[in-house]
Amino acid sequence: MAKSTDAPRPRRRQPKKRRIGIFGGTFSPIHYGHLICAEQMRYAFQLDQVEFAVSANPPHKTFGVLDDDARYEMTVAATEDHRFFNASRVDLDHGANGYSLHTVQAIKRQYKGAELFYLSSAEYLDPSHKWTLKSWIGGKELFKICTMIFFPRNTQELDQLHEWAKLVPEARILIADAPSPPISSTLIRDLVVAGKSTWYTTPWPVQQIIQKKGYYRHPESPMPARDPVPRDKIKRVAIYASQFDPIHYSHLLFAESVRQEEECDRVVFIPLANPEYREEVAGSAEARYKMCVVATADNPFFEVSRADINRHVTSYALSNVEDMEREFPGAELDYIISSEYVDPDHPLYLPNWFGAEELFKRVRFILRPTTMKEMEEIDKVKALAAKIKGARIKVSYAPQLPISEAGLRDMVRRGQPLQFCTPYAVQQSIAKHGLYR
Repeated sequence: MAKSTDAPRPRRRQPKKRRIGIFGGTFSPIHYGHLICAEQMRYAFQLDQVEFAVSANPPHKTFGVLDDDARYEMTVAATEDHRFFNASRVDLDHGANGYSLHTVQAIKRQYKGAELFYLSSAEYLDPSHKWTLKSWIGGKELFKICTMIFFPRNTQELDQLHEWAKLVPEARILIADAPSPPISSTLIRDLVVAGKSTWYTTPWPVQQIIQKKGYYRHPESPMPARDPVPRDKIKRVAIYASQFDPIHYSHLLFAESVRQEEECDRVVFIPLANPEYREEVAGSAEARYKMCVVATADNPFFEVSRADINRHVTSYALSNVEDMEREFPGAELDYIISSEYVDPDHPLYLPNWFGAEELFKRVRFILRPTTMKEMEEIDKVKALAAKIKGARIKVSYAPQLPISEAGLRDMVRRGQPLQFCTPYAVQQSIAKHGLYR
């Protein structure tokens, strides 16, 4: 039986527009700050692809910039193993100054009909900035064809960013609730010049390219040490005891920075099996130990100890120190702790630790600020530490990444990938054992 011609026809479903993020930069070199930010923006704003557009002749950058092909090669090395990231030559191939408008116009031609989003640091929203958004060349044309997404720098307050955004009403502006990691290309170049390692600041392939091609080195720059001293000649050891639930790049970067700054011959990671403040992690001790092993295996100066796991009692710092004294006789010991433990209001205030007086005699504490706000209030942290009688405490300025164990566990529960947050082997271990689900 024929259907009536008066019946409404089914509405044809419109194909979904692709959402393309555009991240322009000199990338000299590209690093985890860029990659973590791009991944967070991709997830938060449901972007189908992020194009890393390597700038050809950025008008505001004049120092520390390698030639085009060198920077493009490193960007390819950092992004090619991510299915939603792509290194783009659109700026390099047109040969003009690297204005954002040119970049977005080229991407628009490449992805016809797509919705475009331009990713940038929120410092350009600041009306006092030399290159504030309102002064961008071609800005009016740019704002017509893309949405601007800004991510905060350090601890810029979100309310302030929203107020600054109102000063450019002609632009569609989104503010991301995710700070940019405090790692910079300048930091990496300075590490190379000083002859220090760049571990955990940028992916391993990028580090290898920098080393074998001699990028950023001065003629007098020393080469970073690659071989550890023999165990019988070890003079200083840093102890990093924590839950590591899971271990991630912020742990590794901080440990590597302390190793170099304090000239430690080894850093020993000790997964705590039975911390008195978190009974629920006791059952996961073996899994956390395995993740620490695979995360540190490629660093010749890092080791993992089972001392706390094998003890089968409550985890105490003094017990771990005694174990390390036996493992490294005669070596000076540093003990890395979170800055929260020098706060008198904290339930685990350092002077109240088991055997604190004896502990103070045996180790020097390296204090790790837990937040960027604490980094800004470093004098306050130092003052609190100075009040603890008998303890030798040094506050470290080592760079950190905005990654937390709780944050990673939540990402796993949401099904969000952990790329650029923790080594690939750790990601595989989490997936294989079904951790945190």
